[in-house]
Amino acid sequence: MVKYTVIVNNTKYEVDVEEVAPNRFKVNVNGKEEIIEMFEERAKVVRETTAVSAPVKAPVKEAVGKELKAEMSGTVVKVLVKPGDVVKRGQPVLVLEAMKMENEVASPFDGVVESVEVTEGSKVQAGDVLIRFKSEEVKEEEKPKPTGEGKEIKAEMSGTIVRILKKEGDKVSKGEPVLVLEAMKMENEIVSPYDGVISKIAVKEGDKVQAGDVLAVIS
Repeated sequence: MVKYTVIVNNTKYEVDVEEVAPNRFKVNVNGKEEIIEMFEERAKVVRETTAVSAPVKAPVKEAVGKELKAEMSGTVVKVLVKPGDVVKRGQPVLVLEAMKMENEVASPFDGVVESVEVTEGSKVQAGDVLIRFKSEEVKEEEKPKPTGEGKEIKAEMSGTIVRILKKEGDKVSKGEPVLVLEAMKMENEIVSPYDGVISKIAVKEGDKVQAGDVLAVIS
């Protein structure tokens, strides 16, 4: 389940989204729950230079390097890189359409693309491998390591940091907004799950982050 805090016309909504089956989602908005279904309506385009094949999931094979995986079900609408390309952490590598929105998927690594496991039009499920990176050339950017007994606030999904609301040394209460993350074309407040003092802000405005990245450390 993914949790959002969505602000529309200065009104805050707490939104929980859970994919219960392919194209079927359970959505809870401020305590009101609905089941919705979404279906792909994009027309299939057959390119003259591309052989036609049925949409398939990314092939399963033994990982030899680092992998970029889909965080949700959707359709690949644009591939921005090819094998051999050098990419930087945070650089968009493909565009995935999910829940009627197009989302740029960024590389979580610095490195070289070993293989692209999908093509434009491929349908993928959460967890499917999208791109593999060469292990011997991939050097993932070091993330800040908290000292002592600091507790981490981590990103729940990929996005871009648009605002930082606190600074190092500030006191925060559980549930208090710390920063704003733009994801899936919505701005979401990221709140502190703890009472404490901010000992480290691990990102800056404009940074692109992946699910699991450390955003801040509370001591």
